[in-house]
Amino acid sequence: MSLNIPFRGILSIIIRNHFIFMNRELKHLELTEGQVPCIIAISKRPGITQDDLARMFHIDKGTIARAIRKLEEKNRVSKVPDPENRRRYLLSLTKEGEELIPEILLAEKKWENIIFKGFSDEERGELLKGMEKMAENSLETCKNQCKESENCEKG
Repeated sequence: MSLNIPFRGILSIIIRNHFIFMNRELKHLELTEGQVPCIIAISKRPGITQDDLARMFHIDKGTIARAIRKLEEKNRVSKVPDPENRRRYLLSLTKEGEELIPEILLAEKKWENIIFKGFSDEERGELLKGMEKMAENSLETCKNQCKESENCEKG
């Protein structure tokens, strides 16, 4: 089956369907796909700040703040003032937050198995390598445009 759609459309379909899939898979946890990257990043780097997360994911601080607030309300993330800068907060997962990690990773693995159905290990590796290079190229291009125009929107 050939969809005969442009590259942007292909990416859009994959991203949109990943979002739908993860929301369905994690619904019983009262967790949204948008919160997943924050939980995973905090689990890997306890003590990370909201600003660090915003830079890491290349999204605005307000979006991160909303995700963290919702996670905090559900007792999945805790915030403590940074002793070096009392205006910043260090983030860590609570026990309840830590308990989400295995189910999140299982859902992500399930999605990857679905979308890579029919791919050899070599094809899968090459595609991931190529897409990583594309991500790097897009980040570099936007960074350079930002420097040139001095109009640095997060995105």
